[in-house]
Amino acid sequence: MDHRPAHHWPTRWPAADAAHLLVYPRQMQAIEQAMFDAGMPQAALMEKAALAVSRRVLELLSASDAGRGGSQPVVVLIGPGHNGGDGAVLARELHMAGRDVAVWSPFPRHKPLTAAHLQYLERLGVPRLPEAPKPGGNQLWIDALLGLGQSRPLPAPLAALAHGARLAGQCVWAVDVPSGLDDRHGQPLGACFHSQRTFCVGLYKRGLLQADALDVVGQLERVGFGVPSWALHLVQEQEPLPCGVTAADRATAPWPEPPSAADKYGRGRVLLLAGSQRYPGAAVLAAAGADASGVGAIAMAMGPDVARRVSDGYPHVLNAGADLSPPLEPGPLVWRQLPDLGRYDAVLLGPGMDSSAPFVAHAWEPLQGFAGLLVLDADGLNRLAALPEAEAAAWLRGRHGPTWITPHIREFDRLFPACRRGDPLERAAAAARTAGVTVLLKGPRTAVAAPDGRCWQLLEGVPTAARAGLGDVLAGFAAGRGAMAAAAGDLDHGQLVGAALDHLHAAQQLVREGWRRPSPPMVAERLRQQGEQEGQIGGA
Repeated sequence: MDHRPAHHWPTRWPAADAAHLLVYPRQMQAIEQAMFDAGMPQAALMEKAALAVSRRVLELLSASDAGRGGSQPVVVLIGPGHNGGDGAVLARELHMAGRDVAVWSPFPRHKPLTAAHLQYLERLGVPRLPEAPKPGGNQLWIDALLGLGQSRPLPAPLAALAHGARLAGQCVWAVDVPSGLDDRHGQPLGACFHSQRTFCVGLYKRGLLQADALDVVGQLERVGFGVPSWALHLVQEQEPLPCGVTAADRATAPWPEPPSAADKYGRGRVLLLAGSQRYPGAAVLAAAGADASGVGAIAMAMGPDVARRVSDGYPHVLNAGADLSPPLEPGPLVWRQLPDLGRYDAVLLGPGMDSSAPFVAHAWEPLQGFAGLLVLDADGLNRLAALPEAEAAAWLRGRHGPTWITPHIREFDRLFPACRRGDPLERAAAAARTAGVTVLLKGPRTAVAAPDGRCWQLLEGVPTAARAGLGDVLAGFAAGRGAMAAAAGDLDHGQLVGAALDHLHAAQQLVREGWRRPSPPMVAERLRQQGEQEGQIGGA
């Protein structure tokens, strides 16, 4: 079978622009400094950014007023630096739009720009509160206290106010970064102002996507202010920046289309090694995911009990283990033999297998020599993790074809114990470099890293869909889509991100339709429907 390398996938997807690139605070500051060095006045940049936030806040407040039947008063909490200056401009614009707005700042001194904006607010007649606002009222607080680069806990009075606001359920929106949050690592530094919405100014900050930050950040929304492309390039010359992606980026993901004359085999062939007597449902869910991908032919190598379960729901799935001699027996799949792997474009190994079974070197030799795509998930990863880390990485590097792995954090730690430092993107990237594989590290904001250095992180998640079996659907779907791409001669690491976005979008749609906790079979069925509706699945 021809497993040609990719030729048509763009070297950078999505576009390396301000809407997608993810930065650390120091990188955002370097971008701003590049703009200052080019002649952009600091005052002009502050005004530009704050006006962009103001427009968005006014849009949201207008929509909220329609539902409330009245105007919600606003208090802007203003800090001493330029984040406070953004807040002062925001307060000015709210006042000029006729909103009921007041400001409060507990700091005796402010940077000159911020002090000038506060002075102008006083001249406009915007009230400046002498004491901290009381939590629990119907006011909206806008947190413009500290912004980027926080590394110390809040001062005691602010920490007490943040704690009281949290207990009272106070509605808070944050400008750039909620106060009290380390935006480099995404760790609360103590008490934080928990925001229902955070306006990320300029570019997305990586720390705001980390698991410990999500409850503090609330709904994350980027507000652009026209960062020039050359400023982005200057930073990217120092180190490549990862991309953040949402379900909306599915529209530009260039999945290869099979030729019009392609038969079922020309649309990709995938072999699923999944399921066991203990977890027969995992094989069913992996088959459901593969079926939803639109791949031309699906085969499974499984014992007779699991085969019956799969054939009940998916009679078109071939049991490739039925013709083996001696036949596969019920119980853990240990592959005394495997079907001819050269017939397949992709192989999925792992969902629902027996995690206690050892790594058997000779049984894995055909998989290492397989020239097509190997997708490792769940117990496939756990078996490989039975080896010392260096040996497992060497086995992966020795593969004759591309490899995608889809661990959750515990599986990842077992396989790559030396890659436990950093955020999910950093950890996934370290493992991808070490083992020469594409890593999809599942979590609240899934991270993907390719061995060529490209990295992505999903900016959205569906926490209520995080249920046992959902990963089996994703693994089957990714293997099916990968098989289709390989058959078309256009397999690329970035396609694993596209599969994850399709999977995310399916769960999102179900939640929007009122299914609060969509089940894995529901997600698989929605994936199939998406493919049909979007014209991705045609006749064989």
